[in-house]
Amino acid sequence: MGTYAQKKGVVADLFEKLIAPAPAKYKSKIALVGIGFEEHFDWESILKNYAIAKETLKSTFPSDSFEVLSSEEPIQTKENMLVWLDDMKKEEVDGIIIYQASYIAGDLAATTARWFVQNPIPVLSWSHDEATGGRLSNNRLCGQNFLLNILNSSNVKYSWIFEAPTSPTIGEHILSFAKAVYAKASMNQRVIGMVGGFRVPGFYDCELNEISLLKRFGLLVDRVDFQTIWKHGEKFKAEDIAEIREALLNHPDCKFNNVTNERIDKGIYLALAVSDYSRINNYIGIGLKNWPELFDHYDIAGDGAGALIQDVGIPVADESDMGALVTMVVFNQLSLEECVPTLVDMSLLDNKNNKIGYWHCGGASTKLMKEGAGFEVRNHSILENYSEESSTGPLIEFLHNPGEVTIAKYMYPHADEVLTFEAEIVESEMAFRGSYAEVEPKGCTSGDVVSTVLNNGCDHHWIMGRGFFGNELAEFNHWVNVEEMKIDKCNAYVHGRSK
Repeated sequence: MGTYAQKKGVVADLFEKLIAPAPAKYKSKIALVGIGFEEHFDWESILKNYAIAKETLKSTFPSDSFEVLSSEEPIQTKENMLVWLDDMKKEEVDGIIIYQASYIAGDLAATTARWFVQNPIPVLSWSHDEATGGRLSNNRLCGQNFLLNILNSSNVKYSWIFEAPTSPTIGEHILSFAKAVYAKASMNQRVIGMVGGFRVPGFYDCELNEISLLKRFGLLVDRVDFQTIWKHGEKFKAEDIAEIREALLNHPDCKFNNVTNERIDKGIYLALAVSDYSRINNYIGIGLKNWPELFDHYDIAGDGAGALIQDVGIPVADESDMGALVTMVVFNQLSLEECVPTLVDMSLLDNKNNKIGYWHCGGASTKLMKEGAGFEVRNHSILENYSEESSTGPLIEFLHNPGEVTIAKYMYPHADEVLTFEAEIVESEMAFRGSYAEVEPKGCTSGDVVSTVLNNGCDHHWIMGRGFFGNELAEFNHWVNVEEMKIDKCNAYVHGRSK
C-alpha cells in the first residue's frame, strides 16, 4: 500500500519548492495496561506473557505514527487502576488496550468501566488461550468475559480480540484498532476547505450537514471563494509556472496535449494557489467546485489542477462533494496517508466478466497512473460533447494501475451510513476518456454491488483507496457510530428503498 504514497507526482518536486511545507504528521498515543490477580494465579507466567505483549505492540506500531505507553506490570487493584487511567488522561492518549493477564477482581472492572463512561475513548480488550493440564493458571478467557460484561452493562463501547501475542496475525489485527484510533484522533478539530464555497448546481447529494460532520468526525468546514484563492496565487511567478508547464509536457509519461499554454498555466496557477493556501491553513482536505465558475469566469477546467494538488498529498474531492471528501480524509488518515484516495463515478457494469468501470474527468493523482501507459493533457471531454471548439482544460487523463483497492462512500446528508467493499483493479482498456479503472469486487459480484447502490439510492460519487483496509474502516465506523450498509444479492428488477 505504501508504494503509491512514496511515488512522486509528475511535477510534485517543483510544487514543493514553491508552496508552504507540509505540517508535521500526527502522532497518536496508545496505552497498554495489563490487569491480573497475583494471589490466586501464576504470577510468573502472567509477567512473562505481559512482557511479550508489550514487545508485540512496540514492534507492530509504526514509530512515526504511534507512541506506545504501558504500565510496568499488570495492575491488580481498583485504586492503582484509577491512578493509571488518570495518568493516561493527562498524557492525552487516544486509545487504550487492556491486556487480560489473568482473572481479575470485580471492583477493578467496575472502576475501569466507570472511568470509560466519564472518558469515552476507544478501548480494546485483548486476551488469549493459556496452558492446559493441572491447575487453571491464568483463567484469562473467563476474566475477559467478566470484564466485558461489566463494560457492556455500563454502556461502554469496546472492541475485543482473542489471540496470542505470538500469533503471526496478531500485529495486523491490533493495528486495525490502532489505525482506527489514529484516524479518529487525527481528524478531531481539523478543517476541510471548500474552495468555491458550495456544491456545484443540482448535485444535492454532495452537501452534508456540517453539524453532523463536527459531531461524528470532529471536522470543521471552511468555505473559501475563488477570488480569495486567485488573489492568493499572485505570489507565484510566471517563470516558475512556465517551468512547471514545460516539465509536465516534456515528462516522459506525457503522451499527448491539446490544451493551450495559457490554460495550462492557469491550471498550474490554481493548483499552486490551492496547495499553498491549504498548507498555510492546515486543511486536511479540499472540496473543489470545479464548475461552472472555472469554466465561465476563468476559462479553465479545474480537474487537472486537482490532480496536481493531490500529487503533493492533499486529498481533493471534485464538484465540492463533502461526503466524498470526508471519505477521502478518512481513507487518508486510516491508511496513515498511504492509500492515495481518488474520486470516481460508477460508469460501467460488466456482469458477464464481473467488472465495474469507475471513471472521472481527469483529476486523480498522477501517482495512480498505469505503469508504462502514460498520461494525456486534454481539454474536457464532457464539454466536448457540446462543442470541441469551446471545450477547455487542462485535465490529466490516464488508465489506473492494477492492484488492490478499497471502495466506499459516506452517505448524504449526515454521513451516518457507508457502503464499503474491497476489489482489484484489473487490466483493461480505456472504456471512456478521463481517469479510468475497471475493478473486480472481492466477496461479492459486480451485480451485487450495483444492485445495492441502486436499491438504496446511494450517492453518485465513490472513493477508491489503494490497498485492502475494509477491516480498519469497519473498526473506525464502530467508534464514530456509522452504520455499514449490507451488500444485496443481484436482482435485475426490485423496488428501491426510500430514505
